[in-house]
Amino acid sequence: MNLAANANAALYASMIVYTLAMLAFTWHLAARAPKVADSKVAAGVTADEREQVLVGSGAPAPERRATTPYAAGPGFEESLKSRQRGSIALMLTYLASALLVASVLMRGLAVGRPPWGNMFEFATAAAAAVGAAYSVLAKRNNWQWLGVFIVTPVLLVLGLALTVLYTEAGELMPALKSYWLGIHVSVAFIAVAFFTIAAAVGLLYLVRLRREEKPPAKPSFIESLPSSSSLERTAYSLNMVGFILWTFTLIAGAIWAKQAWGAYWQWDPKEVWTFVIWTVYAAYMHSRATAGVDHRKSMYIALAGYVAVIINFTLVNLVSTFVGMHNYSGM
Repeated sequence: MNLAANANAALYASMIVYTLAMLAFTWHLAARAPKVADSKVAAGVTADEREQVLVGSGAPAPERRATTPYAAGPGFEESLKSRQRGSIALMLTYLASALLVASVLMRGLAVGRPPWGNMFEFATAAAAAVGAAYSVLAKRNNWQWLGVFIVTPVLLVLGLALTVLYTEAGELMPALKSYWLGIHVSVAFIAVAFFTIAAAVGLLYLVRLRREEKPPAKPSFIESLPSSSSLERTAYSLNMVGFILWTFTLIAGAIWAKQAWGAYWQWDPKEVWTFVIWTVYAAYMHSRATAGVDHRKSMYIALAGYVAVIINFTLVNLVSTFVGMHNYSGM
């Protein structure tokens, strides 16, 4: 009981810190818009140099920064302030993700089983996977500009889990007590985390591309993001990792189904939608690798795959629970 209460307390604490991180990320983005306009007028640097300074992806050495025209421009001090705000937001995200992961682990220890026996546990574990994956990737790639687009959905999922999906801990049905199920669901969470981050980057790519094709009269934070080509490559890399993990998820799920239900495939909603997701992302990979295909059209396919992921993790899980099909998010 103490562990369960502590798990709930850690969950509430993570939501508070995620809220602060969201506000800090918004503050960080808001500081970037006027800086972009100033740097264009005063510095006259190339788009690639401006992207290196503002985004931090492949940033030049410190001595080079001191000699670039941008360093002497009026926007440089603002850039440092923006970086500081982004660093604060990122540290808050690390803390919030750590609290959320701790909450999920304590919930699992409290019930003596993997913490995804109902929709509440399933939602919080998935949110924890997204928060943890973003924290690791953002620390390595300086993705402060992406933070608000990840933290906000995580907050929404946690709020929904607490207000609508909350369920007291209970026992699992015998078919769900399998180590193959643990492997299957764990890898699925990681895959969905990569798909989620890739979807956010993909949406930003479409917005950035449109702004590049039709430059606005007044720049905003969008102009401070990486170039559309860089965003597209990032989304592709993330989707590739997610697709590989989802392939393993599909295989592990079939093995678990064989152990639990006596057949590798029974055409229930969970199995069908898992395969649908795999098929859509496979189509995206094929389209992306085909010469002459517009990357924008390929991105639409990837986003359609993510819509299928959302349907699978929400509506299909609920339907499977009500009709009694074998699923891992029902009691």
